[in-house]
Amino acid sequence: MNKDTQDRKKEQILSSALTVMTSKGYFGSTMDDIVKESKMSKGAIYHYFKSKKEVYLAVIDYWERKYTTILGQEINEQRSSLNALKKLFKTFAKQLEKDPTPFQCLSTFWSISRHDDDFRKSMQKVYNRFQKFVELIIIQGIENKEFKKVNPKIASLSLILNIEGIFWFTLYDTKSVKASSYIDTISDHILNAYTINKE
Repeated sequence: MNKDTQDRKKEQILSSALTVMTSKGYFGSTMDDIVKESKMSKGAIYHYFKSKKEVYLAVIDYWERKYTTILGQEINEQRSSLNALKKLFKTFAKQLEKDPTPFQCLSTFWSISRHDDDFRKSMQKVYNRFQKFVELIIIQGIENKEFKKVNPKIASLSLILNIEGIFWFTLYDTKSVKASSYIDTISDHILNAYTINKE
C-alpha cells in the first residue's frame, strides 16, 4: 500500500472520529462507533491506531494540519498585516459555516485536557504554534508601521480569545446573530485599537 493510500485511509478514520465525537462525545464513543462511521474494517483501523485515545490524539494533529494549510493559503495572499488578521477572522467564520464539526469538538478536547496530560500537552502545542503564528503577523505590522507598538504576545492572545468566541455559536442557538457578523464586529473593534491612524 503506497503512502497516498495510507494517508487517505488515515484521513477517513480521523474524519469519521470527528463525526463520532460530535454526536457521542469522547467518553460516550467507542472504537466500534468509529469503525461503523468509517465503513472500514476493525482490523484496518487497528492497523493505524491501537486505541480510541490514540485516534483522538491524532484527530488534534489532523485538525491543526488541515487548518494550518487553509490559513496559510489565505494569509499569504494578503498584502498587509491588517488585512492578514482580518482574513484570519473571516476564514474561521467561513470554515465554521462550511463544516462546524471540528469546532463542535473543541469544547470536548478542552474538557478532556483538564484530566488527561497527553491531551493537555497536545492542545497546548496547537495553541502555542497558533499564538506564534498570529504574533509574527502583529510584529510584521508593527515593523511596517501599520500597528501601534503593542505587546505582540498579549495582542495575539487577545485576538485568539476573541476568535474562540465563534465556538460559542456551535453550542447555543444564535439565530439572531450570525458567526460572520460577530467576527466582522469584534475584529473591527480589536484591530482599530491596534491600528495607527494615518489620516
